[in-house]
Amino acid sequence: MKQLTALFVADDLVSFLSEHEGQVARSHSLYHHAANLIVGDDDLITITSHDEIPPMGIAIDCSESLMRLFKSDDKVILNPENLTVLNSEIQIDLCEAQIWDTDLLSDEETLSVDALSQKRTELLTWLEKQPGVGLLPLLNRLTNNQTDTEPANDNLYSRYIGADLEKFTTAIMASDWEGALALTDKLVGFGMGSTPSCDDFLMAYLLVFKVAEALHPVHFPWVSHFNHTVAKKAIKQSPLISAMMLRHAANGKVSSSHQNLLRACLFNNYETPVVYASQVIQYGATSGADFLLGLVCALGWYQHVNTVYIKEGEEVWALA
Repeated sequence: MKQLTALFVADDLVSFLSEHEGQVARSHSLYHHAANLIVGDDDLITITSHDEIPPMGIAIDCSESLMRLFKSDDKVILNPENLTVLNSEIQIDLCEAQIWDTDLLSDEETLSVDALSQKRTELLTWLEKQPGVGLLPLLNRLTNNQTDTEPANDNLYSRYIGADLEKFTTAIMASDWEGALALTDKLVGFGMGSTPSCDDFLMAYLLVFKVAEALHPVHFPWVSHFNHTVAKKAIKQSPLISAMMLRHAANGKVSSSHQNLLRACLFNNYETPVVYASQVIQYGATSGADFLLGLVCALGWYQHVNTVYIKEGEEVWALA
């Protein structure tokens, strides 16, 4: 049996394996650098062979393509110490793996409104120079960004969904979260691929909402309902991988590079967000770009509520 070593394992997966010891997972989908296992009907475990690790994930030390290493009909016995892949005759040792903390929140202080605005502007300026893939042609339209830069050529998908995305961002900025939630009926699952473009866009919003709720739990009572309603819609409207991505985001969990990017945008003592954005934008065909568009829009909302409601030395919140 081929032995592989896990370098990192997500903390939520550690708990999951302890609760599901001896159960059998099945191969769900294979890629060059990732293999997804399904447990039951809707729990996914992701094995990756690069530095990126997602929630419920394992990063292994392996230079081979996982599409060649694993088989489409693999069955995997779950154990807190190892995973045993029966058909491919592989055992993944988890004993020496470092535990990766999936919690998005940082011990660092949150940025001031001015610093947050500066970070968002840096990210926005950088995004303007990137190829207009996925939903990125909508950048200036959704952010009300005035620029001399020629707008990127749009595409069928951005052209079709642009008006609905604009209504969504406008509703959120106006604190009309119920109206925005109704609009997600048209957004969830829209686009191509295992994680459709609008799901990646919405993921950024769910994560920023979750941070706002965690930092000011009394003042955002609608966030949990909003996030988990979107995640439930995705179960019916999105591919399973995307539905699980949104479920994690609803709980404030996201892949490591995205986590670093969000922390750099919201907390002190991190590098410029462009450093992490340059990693995220390489994610998938358009997934990284779609997430980044959602992020600059969501940061615009977060900046707005901080500017309007939080005054120097005290918090003044306007609650519905």
